[in-house]
Amino acid sequence: MYKLILNVNDEFILRIFKILEQEVRFPRGRLYVENGKVVVVANDASSLRSLTHTIFRTIYIAESIKSLEMFI
Repeated sequence: MYKLILNVNDEFILRIFKILEQEVRFPRGRLYVENGKVVVVANDASSLRSLTHTIFRTIYIAESIKSLEMFI
């Protein structure tokens, strides 16, 4: 079993991951928010890689959206 914990100091990103908790649940792994941290639990390295990719893609998109707000 693999476990990855990310400290996230951004309320906007934490809210996004809170919404994704219900969507990112698979038989071999899941993602959840706990005490201001994003936690990933996976049964194997391949599942961990996939979930990690989902996390960083989500953070990239959220940061892109936040940067667009400055121009509105």
